[in-house]
Amino acid sequence: MLAFEYNQFNGVIINSDQIPENSEIFSNQLSALLRHTEQQNKAVVWLTLPNNLSHLISISIDQGFTFHNCLPEEVTLVFKTNPEDFVPFIPTHSLGAGGLVQNKYGEILVIKEHGARNYKLPGGHIELGEKIEDAVIREVLEETGINTTFDTILGMASTHPYRFGKSNIYIICKLTPLSEDINILDTQEIDDAKWITPKGYLSDDNNNLFNKYLVKSLLNGKGLVKSTLDLSQFSNLKHEMFLAGPDAP
Repeated sequence: MLAFEYNQFNGVIINSDQIPENSEIFSNQLSALLRHTEQQNKAVVWLTLPNNLSHLISISIDQGFTFHNCLPEEVTLVFKTNPEDFVPFIPTHSLGAGGLVQNKYGEILVIKEHGARNYKLPGGHIELGEKIEDAVIREVLEETGINTTFDTILGMASTHPYRFGKSNIYIICKLTPLSEDINILDTQEIDDAKWITPKGYLSDDNNNLFNKYLVKSLLNGKGLVKSTLDLSQFSNLKHEMFLAGPDAP
């Protein structure tokens, strides 16, 4: 039988480090584990296969596993004893962050992607394990060459369907520029970047209504400020917390 451990969701997690490469041995050991799971009234079996064991995916599916999520180096499958059993943490959303950056002249920073007619706020995808603050500062720098500091979260938007049938959450952040000279670093994606007055941006018919609504609604917003509370005292996880009001702890 495959090596495993129980988890808090009345489930079984198969030890990926001890999965045999031989297809026949794996199939027999997996069958034995599923029998044990049924005997112990366990609800879910989690199986993560690294790239070098991808030949075992079809065997797992034949025994009742389905895809759950993936990373570049592995895929995770699950077996549910009952189709109605709850399986937590399946990825449903991608996350993006945009930066509302306004200089001392009141101008806002906007970019135009290759092939686009309209300008929009700079920003992009939040990478796995990346903080919102770090992601939006990085994206603005890559797309415009402007260094910034994080101020507040001004708003959020949810879109469905998005890419690959998932949903997307877009987080708009207020940033303060530390420089003004534009120097596009991501030249493969970005065609142009510029400073423009809010009035000039809002009056341009080429800019879509959604982006104009964001600028108009959030330009003078106060938003959620980043908490200065030391969250490491609660756990060793990578935390961020944003609270309403300028006096948030």
